[in-house]
Amino acid sequence: MQLHFSALTERRGGVYYPFHMENFPLLRDIIILMGVSIPVIFIFHKLGLPTIVGFLATGVIIGPHGFKLITEVSTVELLAQVGVVMLLFTIGLELSFAKLRNVGREAVISGGLQILFTTAIIIIIARVFKRSFPEAMLFGFIIAQSSTAIILKILSDRGEIDSSHGRLCMGIVIVQDIAVVPMVILLQHVGKVEGITAFLVAKSILTADLAVAAILAAAYILVPRILYQVVKLRNREIFIITALFLCLAIAWLTSRIGLSLAIGAFIAGLVISESEYSHQIVAEMLPFRDVFSSLFFISIGMLLEVNYFLSNLSHIFPMACAIIALKILVVIGIGQMLRYPFRLAVIVGIGLSNIGEFSFVLMKAGGEYGILSNEMYQTFIASSILTMLAVPLLFEKSQGVALQLAHILGAKGISSLESAPKGLSNHVIIAGYGLNGQNTASVLKSTGIEYIILDMNADRISKAKKGKHKALFGDISHPEILKKAGIKRARVIVFAVSDPVATRMALKAAKDLNPSVYAITRTRYTGEVDTLYKLGANQVISEEFETSVEIFARVLGEYHIPTNIIQNQIDIIRHEGYAMLRGMSLPKQRLMELSSIFATSITSTFLVTEDSLAANKTLSELDLRKKTGAIIIAVVRGSAASTALSADFKIHAMDVLVLLGGHAQIDKAMEMLKKT
Repeated sequence: MQLHFSALTERRGGVYYPFHMENFPLLRDIIILMGVSIPVIFIFHKLGLPTIVGFLATGVIIGPHGFKLITEVSTVELLAQVGVVMLLFTIGLELSFAKLRNVGREAVISGGLQILFTTAIIIIIARVFKRSFPEAMLFGFIIAQSSTAIILKILSDRGEIDSSHGRLCMGIVIVQDIAVVPMVILLQHVGKVEGITAFLVAKSILTADLAVAAILAAAYILVPRILYQVVKLRNREIFIITALFLCLAIAWLTSRIGLSLAIGAFIAGLVISESEYSHQIVAEMLPFRDVFSSLFFISIGMLLEVNYFLSNLSHIFPMACAIIALKILVVIGIGQMLRYPFRLAVIVGIGLSNIGEFSFVLMKAGGEYGILSNEMYQTFIASSILTMLAVPLLFEKSQGVALQLAHILGAKGISSLESAPKGLSNHVIIAGYGLNGQNTASVLKSTGIEYIILDMNADRISKAKKGKHKALFGDISHPEILKKAGIKRARVIVFAVSDPVATRMALKAAKDLNPSVYAITRTRYTGEVDTLYKLGANQVISEEFETSVEIFARVLGEYHIPTNIIQNQIDIIRHEGYAMLRGMSLPKQRLMELSSIFATSITSTFLVTEDSLAANKTLSELDLRKKTGAIIIAVVRGSAASTALSADFKIHAMDVLVLLGGHAQIDKAMEMLKKT
């Protein structure tokens, strides 16, 4: 009991006094840290800058080299290490082996070449400047990484994750994230072993791989059984604690074989991701991940020496610019090797041209293993912050930059590696073989309509050909590819891609080559609707408005509004380019046209209640046709429908009357039937 009491008090002169917060510096530091980060992040959010950069700026402001609100960085760094563990654990959970298998051959090849070429170039440059090989290798690893968090946020905000450049960007950064594991293993051995040789490095990595494989095998056997037993208890607290225990336990076991805790946490995440409970674990772990990873980035910012940054800005700024330029050029070069469209390569290169969050993990590892000096540590931190600030701004202009570079360099869009099928005429061109493209192709195939698929994803084209579809590899925005697909003889072109810029370019090119082609386009956002119509689209399908259409159709259906009335409303809304949903007023001529549509014969239903005018009356007594013009064509009673109605047919309460008539007649009949 005394131990518990003394833990909450402090002893002065033989007397116990209540414990005060100033005697618990970590709590004070966390309060300052969070209090300052809130307004800083708010400002960065308003400016459209990444949250990670805001955390780094917070660290600079409150750190020992800023306003010195926190001077003992070691206490915050301790929490930051936990943050790295949680960050890698949740990334392992979200990646999973299933997702790794679906990254795609192109992303794996592109990502692997990007890491290899960037690292090799940096090693050569560093060796020219007399840097040791371990230093040069670390520099290459640091610069090769790109920010997963930043590119994910940019693509999400722009709705371009499923675009061609979005898929390629995300595939490459996933490969980069995975590459951190062997990078850290390599740095550990290079930094710790004197007289390192390639044989010793290979032996150490092989030993580590075997140990990791053993841990993975044991975890795959035990983890599902443990989670199953815990889930049976139906206790959320035990579930969360067990997930944390598994993360830390596997991380600790991995650290015992010479790897870092962070890498162990990543492995733990991958193991647990195969469990059927992984989604719930991700949801439970995200708050922990976000809090601790923010501490990690803030602690990195604290280590930036402002005086060093300002006094060396003359070479830090050019270095940041050189890093951005180098990474863009590397990706463009890889794009040319793999025959990607020049525009796509430039956009992806810009998106991946910053230094990523895992670079900070590598910097920390390099410092701990004695590879990275404090001077270079400061230089890389400063350069990283500058590149992180620059990329969101550059990406906004990436489409224009790509087109300008293509014009300056005389670069042309990719030509197809194969000849187009002969004899295509009066056919459909499907631009994009994603889910929508696949469904469209399947329907056209079953109905016998001629079509050809265009996509610049080699895996998708291969998949299409295996499915016995006519397909052509190429950039849909390039006129030559459209010509090979027979655009001049095509009847319809369907744009089923998620890249708004490529869609606009391809639509314009298609209409220039064949003004009579019927163009159907899809778009995620309402702001694109008018632009696409102006470019010549015959029909624009807006995903946002289609969701609204589906919702109100189901609501009306729940109220038993007849299907033909619901369909009329849907057809009108689509015909007018969703003008009704966009709050736009329609021209008088168009309003008259809509009135004539509604004036056609329609059906409706009416539920007879006890107090309704129709209750307990015969059809002749009701005489609805003479009074309103609408007629009763059927009466539904219970589960049976009566259609052969005589004049003496008596209507009961809870009967459903099926009415036929014009829109005005139906309205009049409804008003009459509602009366008591």
